[in-house]
Amino acid sequence: MKPVAPEPLWFSRADLAEIDRRAVQDYGIPVLTLMENAGRAVAEITQAYIHADSRILVVAGPGNNGGDGLVAARHLRNRGHPVQILLAAGPEKFSGPAGEQLRTIRAMEIPVLADKETTEALRRWINESHVDETIIDALFGTGLSRPVTGLFAAWIETINQSGRRVVSADIPSGLDCDTGRPLGCAIQAAHTVSFCGIKIGFAQPEAARYIGQCSIGDIGAPRRLLEELARPMPG
Repeated sequence: MKPVAPEPLWFSRADLAEIDRRAVQDYGIPVLTLMENAGRAVAEITQAYIHADSRILVVAGPGNNGGDGLVAARHLRNRGHPVQILLAAGPEKFSGPAGEQLRTIRAMEIPVLADKETTEALRRWINESHVDETIIDALFGTGLSRPVTGLFAAWIETINQSGRRVVSADIPSGLDCDTGRPLGCAIQAAHTVSFCGIKIGFAQPEAARYIGQCSIGDIGAPRRLLEELARPMPG
């Protein structure tokens, strides 16, 4: 008999930040461990969509969400897929756990672009890719609360117009975690791997066009902690 999966839990932006803080402080789980679990969950979902020789593009911002994307890139490369990474900031902006992931990516010789030509490289990858190939969106996580502008907005618009499948790490980049509305613009994902539980903004009807299919990615935070910080399902 299959085990019964627990009911999904609902979280706000503040709740998720507190989960991260307490997982580290109270339970001694390193950020790199949480990031490793998150990225592996994204890789597993992506793997379910692609063929053996499918190419994958990972677009990564300089924060922990970008680090999650870099972990996913590693796992997919280890499974034999051609992976390309586009950094939305210079490598020097990747610090802490995301910087450590980038060093591992470099050591594995996974192709990385991070210069003024990245927007053109994004368009070129899209033009050369097949319609069933995949982009992993790891630009922004749930901490985003300001409008998306500049390079990030241009990338989001280009990706949305590409017709390529997008798997978003934790939340479609540009979507407000609490309101479910785009902060100027947001990725329109085919699948969102939502870490720990479901964002309260996902309950809003207008969020559906950005989220696509949604699954829960287990990052290894203790269930007791998740249940303590969860809130009722939005009505």
